[in-house]
Amino acid sequence: MAKRQSTLFNYFSSPKVAKKEDTKKEPAKSDDEEEIITTKKRHRQVIDDSSDSDNEGNKKKTSKRDVRSSSSSEAENSSPNKSKKGSVKNNKIKDDPDEESVSPKKSVKGLFTKPVSNGSQNKKNKDDSDEETVSLKKPVKGLLNKPVSNESQGQESSTNNEATDMHTSWLHNTLDFLKPENIRDINKRKPDHPEYDCRTLYVPEKYLTTLTPVMKQWWELKSRHMDTVLFFKVGKFYELYHMDAVVGVIELGFSYMKGEFAHSGFPESAYGKMLPILLEQGYKVARVEQTETPEMMAERCKGKSTTKYDKVVKRELCQITSDAICVYTAQMEDWQNEKPRFMFAICTKEGAYGNARIGVCLVETSMGFFHLSEFDDDKHFSRLLALFTEFPPVLILTEKGTVSKELSELLQTHFKDIKQDSLVTKSQFYTAYDTLEKLSSACYFRDSEGNFAWPEIFKTLADDCMPKPEYELAIRSLGACMWYLKDCKVDIQVLSMKKFQWYDPLDFTLKDKRKQDHLVLDSATIHNLELLGFSNTLKSVLDHCKTSFGKRLLTRWICRPLCDPVKIKERQNAIKHLVNDTSLLQDAQNILKETPDLERLLMKIHTYGSKSLTTQHPDGKAILYDNKTYSRNKIRDFLKTLKGFEKACEITHLFKGCENRLLRKLTQVKPTGGFEDLSETLRYFENAFDQQEAEKEGKIIPRKGVVEEFDDVEDTIDSINKKLNDYLKEQSKFFGSSLKYVGTDKKRFQLEVPENKSHKATEKYRLEGSKKGSSKKFTTDTTRALLAEMIEAEGIRAKVILDISRKIFEKFSSKQDQFDRVIQCLTVLDVICSLAEYAKNYSYEICLPDVLPFSDEPKLIIQDGRHPCAQNLDSFVPNDTKMGVEGFPSLIVITGPNMGGKSTLMRQIAVICVMAQMGSYVPASKCELTLLDRIFTRLGAQDDLTKAQSTFYVELSEASCILQYATKHSLVIIDELGRGTSTHDGNAIATSYVKKLTEFKCRTTFSTHYHSLVDHFTDSPEVQLGHMACMIENEDNEEEISVEHVTFLYKMAKGRCPKSYGFNAARLAGLDNKLISEGMAVARRFEERNKLWNAFQTSIHSKQISDIRRAITSLSL
Repeated sequence: MAKRQSTLFNYFSSPKVAKKEDTKKEPAKSDDEEEIITTKKRHRQVIDDSSDSDNEGNKKKTSKRDVRSSSSSEAENSSPNKSKKGSVKNNKIKDDPDEESVSPKKSVKGLFTKPVSNGSQNKKNKDDSDEETVSLKKPVKGLLNKPVSNESQGQESSTNNEATDMHTSWLHNTLDFLKPENIRDINKRKPDHPEYDCRTLYVPEKYLTTLTPVMKQWWELKSRHMDTVLFFKVGKFYELYHMDAVVGVIELGFSYMKGEFAHSGFPESAYGKMLPILLEQGYKVARVEQTETPEMMAERCKGKSTTKYDKVVKRELCQITSDAICVYTAQMEDWQNEKPRFMFAICTKEGAYGNARIGVCLVETSMGFFHLSEFDDDKHFSRLLALFTEFPPVLILTEKGTVSKELSELLQTHFKDIKQDSLVTKSQFYTAYDTLEKLSSACYFRDSEGNFAWPEIFKTLADDCMPKPEYELAIRSLGACMWYLKDCKVDIQVLSMKKFQWYDPLDFTLKDKRKQDHLVLDSATIHNLELLGFSNTLKSVLDHCKTSFGKRLLTRWICRPLCDPVKIKERQNAIKHLVNDTSLLQDAQNILKETPDLERLLMKIHTYGSKSLTTQHPDGKAILYDNKTYSRNKIRDFLKTLKGFEKACEITHLFKGCENRLLRKLTQVKPTGGFEDLSETLRYFENAFDQQEAEKEGKIIPRKGVVEEFDDVEDTIDSINKKLNDYLKEQSKFFGSSLKYVGTDKKRFQLEVPENKSHKATEKYRLEGSKKGSSKKFTTDTTRALLAEMIEAEGIRAKVILDISRKIFEKFSSKQDQFDRVIQCLTVLDVICSLAEYAKNYSYEICLPDVLPFSDEPKLIIQDGRHPCAQNLDSFVPNDTKMGVEGFPSLIVITGPNMGGKSTLMRQIAVICVMAQMGSYVPASKCELTLLDRIFTRLGAQDDLTKAQSTFYVELSEASCILQYATKHSLVIIDELGRGTSTHDGNAIATSYVKKLTEFKCRTTFSTHYHSLVDHFTDSPEVQLGHMACMIENEDNEEEISVEHVTFLYKMAKGRCPKSYGFNAARLAGLDNKLISEGMAVARRFEERNKLWNAFQTSIHSKQISDIRRAITSLSL
């Protein structure tokens, strides 16, 4: 029999109970499996903390399992610091073969519905309103009315004992207020109301009064977070109820508990495993913790008039996590790797000349980065799209009712798969003034002493709490992010990092190119050139980065190549130095490979050390049952961070004596370079405590000089011990014998006096005990006073130790600026090493391009160029390209057979230019180019149904943008313009377009199948003709029509290609030979007719017939 796989799906599923007549012995279980099974049995009892926990409407129900019936002995009333012996005995459940778990096999995807469209306030008919309800899972369609399997009462399958009927209705599917026609938000608004809030749910007060105290707590939280799965803490377990329980069963493989309402769950210790699974599936997950113990609850209720709803431990939502909002805690496992996940907030208003003025704030919560920007954009939202491409969003926040129709259409078409939320003006999407006011009054920008200081960027954006008009939209966008972070309970963690940067969008209209810092690549160009992504893209080829932060920077370098020849040369020289010194390159990469994701680790340590989290956040009050494990996790993260920076600092020794200027700057400490000297800082924390002991015990005992409060209490204890020792010597002298202290805990410091000396004891000595014939034990006022002092000091010490780890983390985090500078150096070094590794491993000819400043006579020369992504193709044919040099005009019209390599060549030219301005080696034997200011691409075409725009319209719209923004410094790549309309119209437009481009003098490659266009520019000195060469068989067979067999040579040659050989492509595509032959016959007739027409035109315009023409025209007929 095959061994059962150990997967998360069956991790917490109860094993099937063998039938009584089945005598087959089950295989022995491992310790881990046994522990899980035992835990699960315990879990089946810990369902509620009141006498009615088994039912939700105070309905009594017969069950085969034991449930605690006394509200005073709630499951949750087990304190994390107490061990209740006998509790298992009192609550033990009999193994019953009839008591099986429910394991539904169908998907939960119909349970929740798609979120309300962002910015769409169109009113709908009542029949349509059920399409706009709440969503836990973004791609899911349906409504809360699709039933999910409930356990059939008394009915069992003939093949197994599990209830799998997906159509049996759970309680939540029968509740009136959850039915589609009755759905309301928390303010009783219907889904078709303009201000409907899909994140909330109206739960009638009348229904709440029928519930047990715990379920009332659950529904109150659910009503405010209907789009979120609640991990709801009861005792030592996170419980999932109703629709959340269904998610747990389907997505996490849990089993249902018995009862009329859906219920599943898992132990606290499994939180870190369960959470990432739901996050990967697109869910939002809320962690709800108990924030008081039963003793605290009893103290709160003592002497007060209370109801049953008061006699339940308090619970608070401590954190909401999603793919966009992820702040790591000691309970969580890392799951995002190097990929950043950005939340955007966008605020707009009408700008000058009818353009949009856009304010943007984007946040990466796992690292605490904020980017703010405000800019004017064109009707295509080119800058915004470029921003989205460079920082891919996973959540977009907009202001309800203010988004323009054009922007709304853009978001709903181009980003329809991205989660979008609309926030209410003022209350959620703050004004600029309110944003600054809330920032100044909160704890975010205050140090441990409570002193406030604005981060540097705000000194530019505002005058104290008064926003400057030109930055108002950016500040409002920050306000929206603030509200969302606060709603998710992560505002303190993220905002207090104070990592705010201003993002300068690419300037498409800059006239003075000397001021341009970066080559402009819009979103269409990045997509068309396949620059980003994980397979067969420029990034995948160049990415040899060893660190997560290096990989993130490489993306930005690709999206923003340089426009400064000096900086490009600086990068080239550094890369060349490493290529020539392969051992140095290898050693550097080995160090970088062992460096963890320090940016995310610094965010973790900052969170662990935040004093505000312990005093102003629900997590500071949370009752956790595995605190020792979490403390160990925190210490491990801290030690991992320390060791990461220790390893990073080895770079300085490795590059000592390096002559390259940029490498020195990145690896050497001041004054030689810009690498921060961390030796003293790291030494301090390395010596601050015993690392092995701390990791083992889960707590830090600091050495002297690290924590002042601890030193003070240690000094007090030392002082007491000295007094005790002095007193012991004094008493030994008095009794004439060597005495010692005996006793433990509160009976310590008793003087043990030999019996033969005890007669010297006077009335001030109190007899505490004796050993017959051996000794007597005495205490005095002095020993009792010193014991009281010691107990008090030890109490203070215990309290100090509880906060010591946090204080050390806080002290470490105070050096954030130093650590950031080190990470910046390491990040750039990693990308430099990555580009050097690419060059070192490249199998063919490669070179460092000669990049020249902007010039009035721009040029581009590529010799033996290859596409970077074709490095593993031995059959790839290199090509030469010359533009803007003598004999080679700036514009190339390329013709050739279908599938002959025209598009690949054009992309190759553009990608090589991108690499050149990044400072990288390029795949060519020689490359020389004048700086480019922007690359335009018009490749492929598709219609836009949402805007009723045809393929041809979209094509011309993009072509129009090129004419609007292109300069003589641009590179333009256009593939088959004009194919979306009739041959004559398309030909005419394409011809006119090429003629216009010749006036720009920009470097251009223009592919076409319009041979009359080629005829038009055959003798033009401003256009060079090229074609993709090929060899043809059967082309000259005049008597029989047969398909040409084309052998592609993939080599660009001078001149034109006489035909496109489309029928060869038809043959390769598998079209019927008869159909192809008929098509060729028609094509031949067209060709003959064109030949006659061309001959007629030639003769009409010939000089010999000019006299006849004049005679004819002079006749008066």
